[in-house]
Amino acid sequence: MMFWFGLIAAITHRLSERSNKHTADESPPSELKSAVVFGLLYAVVLLIVAAARHHFGHSGLYVAAAISGLTDMDAITLSTSRLVSTASLETSTAWRMILLGGLANIVFKGILVMTLGARAFIKPVLLGLTTALLGGAAILALWP
Repeated sequence: MMFWFGLIAAITHRLSERSNKHTADESPPSELKSAVVFGLLYAVVLLIVAAARHHFGHSGLYVAAAISGLTDMDAITLSTSRLVSTASLETSTAWRMILLGGLANIVFKGILVMTLGARAFIKPVLLGLTTALLGGAAILALWP
């Protein structure tokens, strides 16, 4: 997945250099409205994560991984790694959980781009994120 993201970033960078388009920001990224909206989205996602962990428990590992990965990859990566190191979870399940959390994180970032991003950047960013999602979904579906 890291290689796939690197490839997407390199291609995107090359295309942006060729187009030579530079647009002005619509508003500063430190605007209070954007920070408040992000904080509210983050709080809602944290509540959803807590509820999913409580209701699904061990049987809903993939659901919990996807929900947990929405805002933060650290928690799902560290907890899954710990389960593998204590032989409580198989490696094949663990990497799929982490990848699923990463894909959920990409979806969350796409939502943030659509709600908080400058209009000129929404389409190219979503194109890159969608390409990354498709690559991740292919890895998840096709890897043995």
